[in-house]
Amino acid sequence: LLVALTFFGLGNLCGGFQKQRQAAQISTLREKNIALETSVAAKELEREQMMALAEARSEELWGELKNRDVELNRLWRLVGSTPRGSARKSLLGSRGGAARRALAVKAEYTQIESKLSDNELELKELSTAVSKFHQTVIAAERHRLARITPSIVPCQGEMSSGFGIRVHPILGIGKSHNGCDFTSSYGTEINATADGVVSRSEWFGGFGQTVEVDHGNGLSTLYAHCAELKVQKGQSVRKSQVIATVGTTGFSTGPHCHYEVHKNGQPIDPKPYLPNRHN
Repeated sequence: LLVALTFFGLGNLCGGFQKQRQAAQISTLREKNIALETSVAAKELEREQMMALAEARSEELWGELKNRDVELNRLWRLVGSTPRGSARKSLLGSRGGAARRALAVKAEYTQIESKLSDNELELKELSTAVSKFHQTVIAAERHRLARITPSIVPCQGEMSSGFGIRVHPILGIGKSHNGCDFTSSYGTEINATADGVVSRSEWFGGFGQTVEVDHGNGLSTLYAHCAELKVQKGQSVRKSQVIATVGTTGFSTGPHCHYEVHKNGQPIDPKPYLPNRHN
């Protein structure tokens, strides 16, 4: 009986220890489960935050891509050409709806970044085209300015009188001479010294038969004492075009072309607008 009671007591004692151990394991598992649930919730929150950031960056990149596409189209139209001589294809592709899964957002993000990277060649081509365009525009503007800026002599002959105070050949007194005179034979052709529009072609007091040409940019030229006028008021003329012939009409002592250059309506010394040999 004593042995039986001993075994019975030991069995109860072992059973108590086993129940305590199981309770401890269950408690541990519950704690681990709570920790896992907390970790999963944190990961889910982090994933949602990352998706929101990816979505926002995707929208930002998409907006950048759209703006770049518009600007590239504008610049290609400006320079009058397209990459590789063909119709330019838009950088933009199709997009999914607003509700996109994480994989779709990631794919779009990657696609946009790829497109932004892939257009570097086009940007280089455009840079070259813009550079050429600027050179062409600058060259055209220089050519235009050269065409409308007086730079040649109005006629063949010697410059016999310059700009400034001189003794008047008829009156014999000191008087301001607002231009320069080119002495030449009667009937010598008089040429427009720059492109422009004829603003006067008529008898003009002591100047006699006179032509005036407006060149724009505040510049105009006057050709006086002509024998014959070859142009009419309002007519466009080109540099070197014959506009009159040398004569001695008006207040003149002999055949010559009185030539004036005006800046903003005021006579200035023509020498800076003549070839170097006359300066």
